[in-house]
Amino acid sequence: MKFILTVAVWIVTAGIVFFFFAYRGSENTESGHTQFYAEREITIDITTTFSTGEDPFALDIGAKQKGFTVLLDGKKIYETDSGVTKGVPVELKAAGAAAGKHEITVNASPVSDGGVNAVRIRALIDGNVVSEDTQWFEDGQEIVAALRFETGKNNGQ
Repeated sequence: MKFILTVAVWIVTAGIVFFFFAYRGSENTESGHTQFYAEREITIDITTTFSTGEDPFALDIGAKQKGFTVLLDGKKIYETDSGVTKGVPVELKAAGAAAGKHEITVNASPVSDGGVNAVRIRALIDGNVVSEDTQWFEDGQEIVAALRFETGKNNGQ
């Protein structure tokens, strides 16, 4: 009796696994074929409420620190040590990005002026805003602002 029960459990388990893989393989897209999205150029618009520049009180250890850096998906796309001007937008054209999730990261060393600092990041594709966010920081704090967004069928198409 134990043998028959063991065989029955194995048959049920194998049937469930077989059904799972057979059902999973039969899923199709709406039209029955896979869609591919062409890479598109992403425009990044960054506006700050602070200016960046060299810190006059920084210890000179030989390594030069950059005042303003922008990364797209972990790859550096813009860097300047001359800094950015308060309220003047920085517009960057990034290389084409395929459909999927992306992240823009802004690293900055603001000049301390006694006020609250903010960074506004916008991601645009074909002139349409895909995502935007404004992040606030205390005075004297290093700026690390990130914007995550997704491109694909509903975004930027």
